[in-house]
This record gives sequence, C-alpha cells and structure tokens, in this order.
Amino acid sequence: MTPLRKNAYHSNDILSKITPHLKGVIRRQNGGLLAFCPGHNDRKSRSLAVNVGDDGRVLLKCFAGCSIHEITSAMGLSVSDLFPDTSKAKYDPQSRAYFQEWQILEALAFDAAVLLIAARRINEGETLPEADLEYLAKAVIRINDAVSYSRRSHGR
Repeated sequence: MTPLRKNAYHSNDILSKITPHLKGVIRRQNGGLLAFCPGHNDRKSRSLAVNVGDDGRVLLKCFAGCSIHEITSAMGLSVSDLFPDTSKAKYDPQSRAYFQEWQILEALAFDAAVLLIAARRINEGETLPEADLEYLAKAVIRINDAVSYSRRSHGR
C-alpha cells in the first residue's frame, strides 16, 4: 500500500492497524480510502471515508452518521489507536537563536545601572527588600554569564 500523504508520519504504519478491520476498502482519487462502515449495517454503499491527517492521525468519517466511538468500537479498537505512536518520534532540536553583542551589552548596561542604584541606597543606610536582593543576585549571575560567553566566543 502506498502512503496517502507525504508527511512526517508513516501513514502505512497507522493504516496497517486500521484497514484489516474494514471490509470493501477501495482507494479514492484524492488518495483517501472508502470502506463499508463497521458501525452500522453497511452493505450496499461504502459510507466510511478514511484518510490520514497532516498530524498523522487516522481520520474517519461515516456519511451515515456513525460516531467515531461507534466505528472504533465495532472495529475492536479505541480512539487512541487512530493516533500515531509518538514513542517512535524523533526529537528534532531547533536551532538556538543567539543574542547579538549589542543586545547583551544593552542588558548588561541596565543591570549595571540597577546595581549602581542599589549600591547608593545601601550606602545611604537603606535596607533593600528581599525581592530587590533576589533581582540583584540574578543580575550578578547574568553579568557573569555574559563574561563567560564572551570568553568562549572570543577564545579566551
């Protein structure tokens, strides 16, 4: 059997679980299938359309009005059998978007200004709230991370 669609999922794999439970399967011009619906006494005309969606799931449509639950139950399957096995899916890491140097310097300049303001407030005898202290700790970490990044990217 040839795939119904060219997509990231193997339609042969998922359809091979479905089509043995159907009778009178024929291929349609649009690449889908027609079959006798197992959800009702379908003997004269094929009223069940079968196709594979872009996300790899099996699409079932009974033109006589059977629900998806009636169809899958009559086939001895569950609705979850209509979905691709995601345990075989391969992880496709996305490329990481790096910051431009000017963006890093802008963020560091802001953190430096916040540190200066905090130092002046402490110098004037103020006690900083816990939330400000947490922000300052994160700012120091960001500054250190930027220094480490700069050393790595410039081979130091």
